[in-house]
Amino acid sequence: MKAPPLISRRRQGFTIVELMASMLLLTLLMIACVTAIDSVRRSMTRVNNKAQQFREARQAFDLITKTLSQATLNPYWDYYYKGTSSNAAPTGTVTAPSAYIRFSELQFQAGMASTLLGGNATPANHPGHATFFQAPLGLTQQITGFDSLLNARGYAVQFGDDLTNRPPFLTDYTLPVRRRYRLVEYRPPSEQAAPFQGNTIYTHPTDWFRQDADQSVRTVAENIILLVLSPRVPAEAALATKKPAYWIAPNYSYNSLDVNNATPAVDQVSVDAAGNATQGTQHLLPPLVVVTMVALDEVSAAKWAQEYGEAPVDYLAQAGAPFTDATAYEADLISLEAWLNQKRLNYEVFSSTVPLRNARWDSRTY
Repeated sequence: MKAPPLISRRRQGFTIVELMASMLLLTLLMIACVTAIDSVRRSMTRVNNKAQQFREARQAFDLITKTLSQATLNPYWDYYYKGTSSNAAPTGTVTAPSAYIRFSELQFQAGMASTLLGGNATPANHPGHATFFQAPLGLTQQITGFDSLLNARGYAVQFGDDLTNRPPFLTDYTLPVRRRYRLVEYRPPSEQAAPFQGNTIYTHPTDWFRQDADQSVRTVAENIILLVLSPRVPAEAALATKKPAYWIAPNYSYNSLDVNNATPAVDQVSVDAAGNATQGTQHLLPPLVVVTMVALDEVSAAKWAQEYGEAPVDYLAQAGAPFTDATAYEADLISLEAWLNQKRLNYEVFSSTVPLRNARWDSRTY
């Protein structure tokens, strides 16, 4: 009888080499997953930390853009008398008006902070730009429920200590004084609306926002080192007229009382023989304002204070970024960022184009 063929009884399975290879692959896969998860965690931590560091600055920037968008004037049409350069007729004689033009008692101003603020303001303690205007914000001292009452508003960066910002219960303690650049807001209540306090305001039209400054200024955010404001027209208007968008304020300076901000030397209304008047940008809000703000975190601000001490410094001159010519806006911003990077400072740049919804421009203005 023939013997049956031998049947292999060995069970099918993995060899030790296969097991080791699979364990190695599994280990590598787990390491890759853990590394990816840790990378995501670190990224989220960095993002959250950065958001925390610049939260106050972000809130301040939102405040500026929201308030600035509500800026307003009160334009109306009235007779213009060339003899008085106003709507007031010359006294003593009956004189026919020279033209029929736009007027406004309210004012919008933007420009170099050291120039607008005057006095002891310098590019070192008030770097960059400032703006002052009126808006229907409804802040009052005693009356409530009038949300559309007019308020004056202003924003600038200034260098100073924190003594006025401390709560009363800290005044008796000896604490180190922190000197920083800060974004400040000029915010008098409606009862102190400067344009309605008599005839002294427009005798010196750049002085109304300097009145009662100590009582009407508050700190909005610390460690804000720069505020830049560039009044502009919409891109389609610039394209149609073949002018740059910043032509209404080529040196960043805009004053709604000026006849032509593009040519500051022109400060009088031009009236031809037929009584046609040329006012340019007078008594008009700029349609758009590009707002740029630069903030440091607290660690970088402390490092700044350690390097420069207790006095302000004209750092824009050091950085080669004066922000005096709108044609060089991008170049100045790049120069400033390069200087901050060289100093190894952690900063954040906020920028937004703010439309002024109460601006009233037409094709003749462009």
